[in-house]
Amino acid sequence: MEQAFNDTSVMRCPVCFSRDVDVLMQHENDQHYCIKCSFQGSESEVRAMYKDIQKKFHWNTKRIPLEQQRQM
Repeated sequence: MEQAFNDTSVMRCPVCFSRDVDVLMQHENDQHYCIKCSFQGSESEVRAMYKDIQKKFHWNTKRIPLEQQRQM
C-alpha cells in the first residue's frame, strides 16, 4: 500500500491514448509498459510520443476559414 503513494509518475500509454483508449502504464525499473497493447519504453520515449499526439490537436482551438485552408 505504501508503494502506491510513493509513485508520483502516472503515465498513460501513448499508443492507446492516440486511439482514444485511456490505459495507465505500469512502471518497472526504468521502463514503462502497457498491459493492453504491450508497448514499452522509457519515460523520455513516452513523453516524446505525447508531444507527437499534441501536434494532432494543434489547430483544435483556432478557427480557420475555408479561404485560408485553400492557401495552405
